[in-house]
Amino acid sequence: MGGEDTGLKQLLQELHTLNLPLELSGVEGARANRKRSYDRLRDHILPRLENLDAPLLCVVGGSTGAGKSTIVNSLLGRIISASSAVRPTTRRPILMHRAEDTNWFERGHVLPGLARVRVDSAAGPSEPSSGSHKELELRQVDTVPHGIAILDAPDLDSVVDDNRELARQLLDAADLWVFVTTAARYADALPWQTLREAAQRNIAVTIVLNRIPPGAEEEIHSDLTRMLATAGLGRAPILCISEQALNSAMLSPATLTPLRNWLTSLADTAQSRRHTARRAVYGSVRTVLADSTKLSEAVQQQAQVLTDANATVDNAAHQARRYIRSSAQKGALLRGEVLNRWQEVLGTADLGKSIDASISWVRGKLAGIFGNQNDKRAEPVHAAIADNLTTVITTAITRAEDEVRAAWRRDNAVRLYEEATPPLDAGKVRMQADKVTRQWQHDLLEMIREQGGARKTAARMLAVGVNLLGVSLMVVIFASTGGLTGAEVGVAGATSVVAQRLLESVFGSKEVAAMTKRAVQLLDRRCTDLIENELSVFHEALPPTPDAETFNAAVAHVAKQWEAAHQRILQGAPGAPNPELADAGTPELSPARTPMRENDPHWETVEGE
Repeated sequence: MGGEDTGLKQLLQELHTLNLPLELSGVEGARANRKRSYDRLRDHILPRLENLDAPLLCVVGGSTGAGKSTIVNSLLGRIISASSAVRPTTRRPILMHRAEDTNWFERGHVLPGLARVRVDSAAGPSEPSSGSHKELELRQVDTVPHGIAILDAPDLDSVVDDNRELARQLLDAADLWVFVTTAARYADALPWQTLREAAQRNIAVTIVLNRIPPGAEEEIHSDLTRMLATAGLGRAPILCISEQALNSAMLSPATLTPLRNWLTSLADTAQSRRHTARRAVYGSVRTVLADSTKLSEAVQQQAQVLTDANATVDNAAHQARRYIRSSAQKGALLRGEVLNRWQEVLGTADLGKSIDASISWVRGKLAGIFGNQNDKRAEPVHAAIADNLTTVITTAITRAEDEVRAAWRRDNAVRLYEEATPPLDAGKVRMQADKVTRQWQHDLLEMIREQGGARKTAARMLAVGVNLLGVSLMVVIFASTGGLTGAEVGVAGATSVVAQRLLESVFGSKEVAAMTKRAVQLLDRRCTDLIENELSVFHEALPPTPDAETFNAAVAHVAKQWEAAHQRILQGAPGAPNPELADAGTPELSPARTPMRENDPHWETVEGE
């Protein structure tokens, strides 16, 4: 890569951490897309860009029972890959390499997600059912053509899901591909889906058409040629092998000479190997970019649904705070027991009629009104306000929970998360609401003590009592008569005047206004913390929201860097990065080195022995 930042490693990380948890329409395809793009980057693109001169990976794949193992064994001149009539025949893939390439494959540069299992080069073939689809069997085989490693893959149409998925993963990691099929199965749909993907990647592909019945060569070859051209593989060579009775798992060396020569032409020199490698890797990057662009839509959809679900919780919390504020402003917290207790403390029905507007008069009468009376008379009012406020907070949280659940149930994508979230414990919620109320009332008393620091203020404060002043402050805060009716309006109005005058007589009007504002802010902060804490179970129930913006930026960065590098190469700009960024196109192979003609219907069928 010439040290240039193409963003591929960052895109790999984004794909690795990408979360698509919601069962939205098309999500299964998006998840498969994400995994496949991640595997392509990890298994092929990044390792190949690290070393264009590393041996090419040739994957031999195809349909069930097409004879892949026989082709591999015959190509290498020894039985390494076991064949069987029992399906699936290939479970653990086998990678065969030359001795000088041991380090490259053993260290996990290619297909790092598969555990390596080293088998002695002289050992016989492994049992067809041996190992696991998460393993890669490594064998040193000196008859492998120079500059190539050959991988015998599971069947593309295997009855085992893991085998089919692994076969696709291995083909995505390939630098070139030998596709083995038969005269009876060459038109099957599944292999052609994979062949079309190979055409989109512009990867070097050759077709081995096996088991052709006598007399059908021309007809089948012509039909296959037409299908390849339609799929975008019109230049892919075809090797035809006639149907034959085999007494062993081997074909004669001459039968596969065209295939061996084709492989050699792609990898026997550093120049041809780099040409083949960059052709495959550039096609893979284009595929990853195209798939990631499609994936961005699914990521955005998931992010939007989860963002909306979280916003529903936040909005419910906001409405709960508004409900508490509204209840406080409408006088609901002074109803019933509070007003009765407050009248008992001050006798406000009479005092409210005779009180003078002059603050100095009230200050002069403080000792006469409250002298020697115990501050504990305010405690019943204190408790009644606490009980009302606790009820309001509890109701607000309960209503918020109901709102969230109702909204989530209407959305099929998040309904499962609502069902999995246990209901809030009503008793616990009220207990926490009561705790918040008591803490807030304590805050008010501490604020009054702090405000009474001056000597004269302290004397007046002591004459009245801290508890009574605290209750007076709460009455002032909740004194609106908007929510009261009948006789309560007059009583509340009178009590609020007394409470206001009482506070101003001790602290002064500006100080009372500041204390009231601060007390409201303290209540709002404590209620907010409690509401958010109780409703956090809904946020926690949801999976993390995928970061669509970061993912899209990673895709855009790779696309921009690769396009810029490609243009520099095409223009021959000085300082351009290595040519692995260019679209190498289909390699032109000279006739002298290509015994398999490219889809020539008159090419003589190779007769098996």
